[in-house]
Amino acid sequence: MTRALATCLMLVCAAACASRLPAPPANDTNAMEPFPTPRVAANDAPPEILALSFNSLDVRRGTTWTGKFVTTTNVASVEVRTNLFSIDVPRRGFGKFAFSVDLLDVPPIFVRAYRLRVLARNSAGVVAEEDLPFHIR
Repeated sequence: MTRALATCLMLVCAAACASRLPAPPANDTNAMEPFPTPRVAANDAPPEILALSFNSLDVRRGTTWTGKFVTTTNVASVEVRTNLFSIDVPRRGFGKFAFSVDLLDVPPIFVRAYRLRVLARNSAGVVAEEDLPFHIR
């Protein structure tokens, strides 16, 4: 194999490994206040994320990152995760969840774009998921 061909193959492989970020979901309500009221749902009904909001999806190291969520009342837990971290969001009431974390300085290798997954689970383990683009600077 020639050097040019090997270089071309490495570039193609690197491009194939790049993750494609999702578009923000329709229930991302960063500008909407007040939040909707949690909808009452039976325990065996599928969970739903009715609204979600973050202070930013483009976070700088050394800042505080916050988020809040409104779900159906049958949601037992909300988790915010990437392949770098996972946050179990505290429940503030039936269908209301919120978190606040200090984003400490991270090594430069982790400063990049991520797929942020918001998972809402009911007590039976059924999951509702929203994916968002997220970036650490």
